[in-house]
Amino acid sequence: MNKIDFTSIKTQPADAASLMPSIAGKKILMGFWHNWAAGPADGYQQGHFANLNLLDVPKEYNVVAVAFMKGHGIPTFKPYNLSDEEFRRQVGVLNSQGRAVLISLGGADAHIELHKGNEQPLASEIIRLVETYGFDGLDIDLEQSAIDFADNKSVLPAALKLVKDHYAGQGKHFIISMAPEFPYLTSNGKYVAYLQALEGYYDFVAPQYYNQGGDGLWVQEVNGGQGAWIAQNNDAMKEDFLFYLTDSLASGTRGFTRIAADKLVIGLPSNVDAAATGYVIEPAALNNAFRRLQESGHAIKGLMTWSVNWDAGVNRQGVHYDWEFRNRYAPLIHGNGGEPERPGAPGNLLVQGTTRSSVSLSWGASGGRLPVEFYTLYRDGNAVGKTATAAYEDKGLNADTQYSYFVTATDTQGRESLPSRSLSVRTAGGVVDPSFPEWRTSQRYMREEGVTYEGNRYLCLQEHTSNPGWTPSVAFTLWSKVLLERHA
Repeated sequence: MNKIDFTSIKTQPADAASLMPSIAGKKILMGFWHNWAAGPADGYQQGHFANLNLLDVPKEYNVVAVAFMKGHGIPTFKPYNLSDEEFRRQVGVLNSQGRAVLISLGGADAHIELHKGNEQPLASEIIRLVETYGFDGLDIDLEQSAIDFADNKSVLPAALKLVKDHYAGQGKHFIISMAPEFPYLTSNGKYVAYLQALEGYYDFVAPQYYNQGGDGLWVQEVNGGQGAWIAQNNDAMKEDFLFYLTDSLASGTRGFTRIAADKLVIGLPSNVDAAATGYVIEPAALNNAFRRLQESGHAIKGLMTWSVNWDAGVNRQGVHYDWEFRNRYAPLIHGNGGEPERPGAPGNLLVQGTTRSSVSLSWGASGGRLPVEFYTLYRDGNAVGKTATAAYEDKGLNADTQYSYFVTATDTQGRESLPSRSLSVRTAGGVVDPSFPEWRTSQRYMREEGVTYEGNRYLCLQEHTSNPGWTPSVAFTLWSKVLLERHA
């Protein structure tokens, strides 16, 4: 099963939520987001988490995993308090900031049961969720019996490969991650089958270093060479636990399977309410473990926490946790010293439409070490507007007039990128030639059909459905420029 026809699935028009930002080469701070309302005392210490919109998640969290996709039969997802359209809009805002939003499959209470023959239905459902809500990937968060129940270990990887290949065919990168409890990553652990089946497909693994009590690992080097068992719940040896477990995974030693350091993310609870055990009391333990890993040649990809809602929650006395996890560890991931790198210049600046008095533009999300705070659109060299999303409508223009545009990105530390490529656009005006209407995305064009794009006229060479990458000015196999141009 190498290729499945997904053409029956409705594809959304190109917008900010269709960007699928890249995390390649980036350090990540990942947080899970709860798709259910807080109760009066949900925490392990009777605190309660905060109800958050995706827009409330601090920008330092550059990967957000929505919990959860689940249910009997083919698992699915539905926002608990928002319309599909509003949820997608919020995903689009995060995407415009260069942040990825994943759907997490499973959870501690999920019964996931997949059988041979479910590969295509599951892949189709994942793609439907991506097209509906704008998800940028999927996180496997199967726990306990769900890990190897029925045919889960073969069906789920097969479906994810279909999905990743489907979006790769569109020039997009669908992210695949996993968040296993660390005991399942021993050399014969239950998650090894997923790692092997998705080798070359998964982007990172974020083992849960929490809720495992006395589970841990034997380290011969400690205790003067006499060795010691270092348990997850041993707060006195927390730094050693964090270092040696991560070192074991990155090198495939001490009985653990190997995960490359640049695909390895440490998972920790936000506070004592978020997990029964695993909270790092002294942040120096984690900072020192990161330093030791760097010195040993294991510069890992980042940190994950359960969860952003708990990071903003309150304890049983009503005292706010006040984003403690973000405040402690965002500098460790994103850096806080020296001159920060500016974000990359936005790419793929495109005209989405023109009227007599306006121009609608879109562009690709900017990449960089820090999240993007906003984009600035320049017209004829002057800033005309700022936006958190990768699109803008410039209004109040003159009819039948040529304008030049470029856009920049500014990150959370106020660093502005270099400008995008310039784009010349002519507003509509005069007598409209019905044979050459304005080019639009997501529209079916037939051979010999005419369009106007950036003030020039083109004839269609091949029948196709337009997308933002196939503009008439660059898709030479699809469009032929009409040499005699006319501007009324």
